[in-house]
Amino acid sequence: MAITITNTEVKRKAMISVTDYDSSITSLISEMQPALEYSIADTYLNDSGNTNLQATLKLGILEIITGGFLEQLRREAGAADEFSVAGITVGAAVQTGVELIQQGATRLAPFLKAALPMMSEAVSAISEPDTEQVFSVDEEVW
Repeated sequence: MAITITNTEVKRKAMISVTDYDSSITSLISEMQPALEYSIADTYLNDSGNTNLQATLKLGILEIITGGFLEQLRREAGAADEFSVAGITVGAAVQTGVELIQQGATRLAPFLKAALPMMSEAVSAISEPDTEQVFSVDEEVW
């Protein structure tokens, strides 16, 4: 993996300081990060010289993973419990990870493989009929 996401970064983004969730966060990172990186076009992911691009990609991945973690927390038993007494409601936090997931997805959108043109949309450079089209790796523009 070209980009490194740590427990500390996810906890900072989620505003959590306890170590109770470290193993869950580690599992979530190892589960989600490879899939997220795979969805990014190699051209952008491998451009390690462009530090601003790498920072943008890292932030997008971090936001999606942190949002996923916050959504996991909401699904824990008792996380959604609340009660009201004399007009005061105590209970579930309104913070969800959905906004972070959406923010990260929007940030990564221009760099995804899905944003590249499909092979069927590419126009042939050969105009002669019955000419075999042969492309080398050097000729492809991806």
